[in-house]
Amino acid sequence: MKQLGKVMIGVAGGVAVLAGIGWAGLQVSPSNLPPTVDEPRDLGMVEIPTDLPAPVRRYFQVAVGDQAPRIESLVVCGRARANFGLWLPLRYRLVHRPGYDFERYMEVTWFGLPVLKAIDRYIDGVGMTGPLGKAAMGPAVDQGANMILWAEAPLMPSLWITDERIRWEAVDDTTARLIFPYDQEEDELTVHFDPESGLIAQITALRYRDEEHGKIPWHVDFTSWQTVNGAKLPARIAVTWEDQGEPWSYWDFEHVFWNVDISKTLATAVTNEVLAS
Repeated sequence: MKQLGKVMIGVAGGVAVLAGIGWAGLQVSPSNLPPTVDEPRDLGMVEIPTDLPAPVRRYFQVAVGDQAPRIESLVVCGRARANFGLWLPLRYRLVHRPGYDFERYMEVTWFGLPVLKAIDRYIDGVGMTGPLGKAAMGPAVDQGANMILWAEAPLMPSLWITDERIRWEAVDDTTARLIFPYDQEEDELTVHFDPESGLIAQITALRYRDEEHGKIPWHVDFTSWQTVNGAKLPARIAVTWEDQGEPWSYWDFEHVFWNVDISKTLATAVTNEVLAS
């Protein structure tokens, strides 16, 4: 019995060591993915419309002034942490064709090395999210992915004023509603602006999390800002499903590139069936 006790203590100690190593590996922040971008192009400026709701107009004045750079493509490289029962570190590359398509390629890492690859995308009206080879698809994914397409517009401010398919509705002095296209219908985001800085404080919406449940209140908190190419852009956001009560992920936007060639980065040539199967 004494010998068995020693064995059990040894096993328990080994498990504890392995668990400690595993946990330590999840505390190591990965390096950024290479941006793989061309030289940016200057596409000129667009005037900020004067008929925007007051808080939206103030936001543009604070973020870009009286004119916004015209943006027709976006690439962002950064890092994040997401809670899937454990807080997992990841790195990502985000590519947008503003208002139409986006793709976020992600790698969950351990000791900075990739151990799981995933995709989050909306291309040609079809959404996809999850690990490569097991990504989820369907109407609920399409709605959520289309919503991301417009919620990430603060990284490319001209989208919210140049796309003729959208419209703004005033709510109050610090809030406005963005109406945007979804399939043959419309969807909406409510944008809350900080009364002191004028920048975006939070975006709220009703969004599907999966095919089994109805829409759930969902919000994005803009926790810090940075100056890129003379414009105020988000530096960090926190994403929350309100039924969970706290953020499930934090995203840092570390390298932002506008108006670069994304033809080889946005995987329009890769079929949804290949990525999902």
